[in-house]
Amino acid sequence: MGLSVPVRPLQTLLDISADSGFYPFPTALTVAYGGGLGFREPILFANFVATLDGVVAIDELEHVGQIISGGSEGDRFMMGLLRACADTVLIGAGTLRASPDSVWTPEAAWPEAASDYARLRAGLGRAPLPRLAVVTASGGIDLTHPGLAGGALILTSELGRRRLPGRLPDGFDVEVLGEDRVELTGLKAALLRQGKGVVLSEAGPNLMGQMLERGLVDELFLTLSPLIAGGPAGSRRPGLAAGASLLPQRQMAARLISVRRQDQHLFLRYDLGSASTLPCPGGHPGKRPEPQGGAGPLGDYRPSHTSSGPVGLVIGSAPWSQK
Repeated sequence: MGLSVPVRPLQTLLDISADSGFYPFPTALTVAYGGGLGFREPILFANFVATLDGVVAIDELEHVGQIISGGSEGDRFMMGLLRACADTVLIGAGTLRASPDSVWTPEAAWPEAASDYARLRAGLGRAPLPRLAVVTASGGIDLTHPGLAGGALILTSELGRRRLPGRLPDGFDVEVLGEDRVELTGLKAALLRQGKGVVLSEAGPNLMGQMLERGLVDELFLTLSPLIAGGPAGSRRPGLAAGASLLPQRQMAARLISVRRQDQHLFLRYDLGSASTLPCPGGHPGKRPEPQGGAGPLGDYRPSHTSSGPVGLVIGSAPWSQK
C-alpha cells in the first residue's frame, strides 16, 4: 500500500530554517509539509492568516480565519501541524468567548492528519494534546467552555484571580501577572515555570500587538491568502498588530526563513527573535514610546479566530527573559 498523505503537499520555494533543527516527523507529515520543521527551544511562536490587504479579523465574525483563508486546506493543515508541535496553545479570553464551540487541538484543525499528529507528539515526548493557556485580566471566562474541558493555565491579574472560583476544577492552574492588569513582561517566565517550552500563540491581533511591542514573539507563521477584504466605513478589520505603536517611530525588520505554496496561498515563516530595530527616516528615535504598563483588559477584547499569521516585526528579544 502506498503512503497516505493527509493533504495536498505544500511546494517549498525557500527554506533556510535548518539551524532550528528538525522534529522527528512521520513520513506523511514530511511529504505534506514539503520538508522538515523544528524549533529552537524554548520558544513562543505565533500563527495567523491574513488577506492580501493585511486583514486578520472582520468585525465580530466567528471562525473568520476560515473566511479569510478561503477555506484553504493547506492553512488548516498548517494550523494542526503547529499545534502538534507545541506544548501549549496561548489565546486571549476574547478569542475564547468568540469561539464558543472551539477546541485548540491538532485534529480539530485538520482531522485528516490526526493519526500523524499523534505520532509526532509521541515522538517528541509531548502530552497527547497541547495545553491551553488563556490570558484574562478580569478573570471573566466560562470554565465550562469545551476548549477548557481538560483544564487550562489561566494567566491573570490579582483582580482576576479573586473573580475566579476559590476552588477550580482539576487540571486548572493560575499564574498571577500583575495587580489589576496582566503584566506581559512576566508571560514567558510564567509559561516556563509551568514547564511549557514550546508555545504557539493563536491570540488575536490586540494581544499579539502588545506581545510584539514587548519583543515576546520569537517566530511568526503567516498564511497569505489571495483574497482581498477591503475596508468599508465603520467596520473593524485590523491587521496583525492592532493597537501597537510601531511605525513611524520604530522600524522593525524580521528575517524571512521559509516560503511554501499551495495553489494561490503562500505560507511564510519569519524569525523575529533576531529582528533588528532601526531608526525610521524622519523619525525621532529618542522619542520612541515605550509600551505602557501591562495588558489592560487583555483577553477581554474580541480578537479573531486566527489560523496562521501576518508579517513578523519584533523588538529583538532574548528568549524567555523578562524585559
